[in-house]
This record gives sequence, C-alpha cells and structure tokens, in this order.
Amino acid sequence: MSESIAVRLEHRQPTMDGVLTFDGEVVEIFGFNDVHSVRLPLGLIEGAKVSFDKGLIAQPNITFPGRGGGMGYTQAIEPPDEQRPELENFAARVTAAAARTGGSLT
Repeated sequence: MSESIAVRLEHRQPTMDGVLTFDGEVVEIFGFNDVHSVRLPLGLIEGAKVSFDKGLIAQPNITFPGRGGGMGYTQAIEPPDEQRPELENFAARVTAAAARTGGSLT
C-alpha cells in the first residue's frame, strides 16, 4: 500500500502527548495519557473523521467508526490550528484506504 503516515500531537501537559500512525493497513494510537495503545485494522473501521468543534458539550476528536455495528474508537485531541491540515490529511488517507477494502463513511 502507500507510505506510512504519522501525526504527533503535543499537548501543553507533556503526559497528554500522543501519536497517530497509519501504515496503509492498521491505525495505531499511542500516548494521550493512556496506559495502552490502540490498533485498528482497516477491516474493523469505516474510515476516519476529525472534528475541531469545541464548546460546552463538544471537544475536538478523531473518530474511527466501526464496521458492521462495531463500536469503533474516538480519541479526544487538542491540536493547534496549524496541525489541522495534517490531521485532515491523515483522516482522508485512512478513509480512502478503508473504502478500498469495503469501508464507507457517509
């Protein structure tokens, strides 16, 4: 498949730093003050969506909707404005790869 892509998200509190990676087959999520990493093979997700909404009941996040009724995964993020294009590109590449294997985000 295509080349790997990684996005490192630094946080004002270093323990909340995180890394998103995609190697063309599996999304991996590391850090974000969590004790475990998350692996999401394309066969389990429809793609990726990133939201920068914030407010009283909204928080920026990247979501990987599950296939066939699966739960998928959502990771809260706090990216600086200059990283928005990088995150949008990451989500687009995951979604395009998932579409080639039967995923369909609507």
